[in-house]
Amino acid sequence: MSLPSSGPVTAGDPEPVEESLELDTFARGPQTDATQEQIVQGFIEAAASPRGRYQVAREYLTPAFAEVWQPDERATIDVLADRAFEQTSETTMVVDVTPTASLTSNGQYDLPESSAEVQLPYRLEQVDGQWRIAEAPQGLLVDELTFEEVFLPQALYFYDTEYRYLVPDLRWFAGRDSVQTSIVRGLLAGPAEWLEPGVVSAFPEGVQLDPNSVPVSSRAASVGLSGASFDDLVSVQRMQAQLDASLVGSVRNVDDVVLSLDGAEQNVPALSPQPEVNPRVDPRPVVFDGTSFGHLSSSGESIEQISGISPQVEGLAPDGASVGPGAEAVAVRSAGGVAIVRADEDAAPLDPRPGLVVPDIDPQGVVWSVPSDAPGELVAFLPDGTELQILVPWSGSSIAAIEVSRDGTRMIALLGDGARTQFVAASIERDGDGFPTQLGPVALRLSSVAGTPLDVAWLDARRVASITALPGGETRVVIQVVGGFAEVIQGPADGISVVGGNGERDLRVLTSAGALDARSGVGWQVRATGIRFTATQQPD
Repeated sequence: MSLPSSGPVTAGDPEPVEESLELDTFARGPQTDATQEQIVQGFIEAAASPRGRYQVAREYLTPAFAEVWQPDERATIDVLADRAFEQTSETTMVVDVTPTASLTSNGQYDLPESSAEVQLPYRLEQVDGQWRIAEAPQGLLVDELTFEEVFLPQALYFYDTEYRYLVPDLRWFAGRDSVQTSIVRGLLAGPAEWLEPGVVSAFPEGVQLDPNSVPVSSRAASVGLSGASFDDLVSVQRMQAQLDASLVGSVRNVDDVVLSLDGAEQNVPALSPQPEVNPRVDPRPVVFDGTSFGHLSSSGESIEQISGISPQVEGLAPDGASVGPGAEAVAVRSAGGVAIVRADEDAAPLDPRPGLVVPDIDPQGVVWSVPSDAPGELVAFLPDGTELQILVPWSGSSIAAIEVSRDGTRMIALLGDGARTQFVAASIERDGDGFPTQLGPVALRLSSVAGTPLDVAWLDARRVASITALPGGETRVVIQVVGGFAEVIQGPADGISVVGGNGERDLRVLTSAGALDARSGVGWQVRATGIRFTATQQPD
């Protein structure tokens, strides 16, 4: 090949080419004279390849069904070893599967209420002497290992109601489009159902992606929007911030986002102040050793008191606490119930009910309290003392712990459900003053393990942890990505509570003997002794 030395000068194609991020999963088409079972099995395996909008998988379908099959509608994630094929008539089969999770049409990962076996029906027809699938469930059936290879987790970002924080909403996308296009479409469609009551989006209603894809050129993703009014500069800045947080650094080859509105490229100035993506807390744990309440030193040998707060807390003989923003207020549990302690003020009683879990205080200074034997009797106490009864979207025989996220949009709860521990998340709906009105009606199911529930903690904006007791003093610690996978590890013997910091490495477990343990390799290492309890913290 050589450069031309003659001929007219012509313009190149100015349109950027969208870089495909589709995965090169190998898929084999139907073999000649394959049996019905081989066709169904081959179709399921071929559907692991999203290339060309599942081009190879559609070869297993009749022409009529290939046109109406919607692979993006949902996905059932199952255990490959439990999958079984059964012929039910001359032209029908069922596939018996054990579901471990599902994926909604918007990419939300959800755990099933039951692990009972599910039967998926398939009907086949002859096409030119070869078996093809004429009817099948919409969506995909994919085993756990293949799911991790084909689907990519991506955080879409929405705002808290005060636009102070960007809140992650984890979704899973296959390579059916470029990932950046799926992300932008997800942003325009809005937050997941469970999260929606607690967050807002800067994208106006009716806005459309135009053109209907997000091409990448020179490491910049081009997002064109139309169909709405874009006269408000602050709203445009917030849209840009949502796009930047969702695309830059999380999508391969995207370092910048160029926003166009009604065909006009925008030069959008950055928001000031910038919304926080992952609010951080003081890295020092807050502890009580029976005498002193305050921040534990890095050596684990001393406790630094919180000015104007510690003496009042210590005077209550506390057995649990939660520290509010800037350590200016602390919600305290003691023998008399739950009280609020504010800097340089006497403690004010809030909740005298017996058997309360450790209270939690959120970024707005609201104190949350619930009895351990009545998971539905959640109460929020506003800073002025107003008491609000809050309906909950969960059920269980007991509740061990609650904790509000550091952006104030979500609550996690650890529930007892028979002989198992149930772990859920719910969004917090707030009014114009930032105070809660209710929890969202739909809870996101997180992991469920055998044992007695003990405690929960936020590790950062995307991850939470829980601890569960087993017979004989053993414990299990679950590290859970909200909207994603869970890691279950063995916890310290006789662990009783967990506390988070700024990431997984700051996870601490307190034992009944007063040892504060941190993960060290595959085990746990004592970092302090003589501790009665640890307290949760909110950012400054």
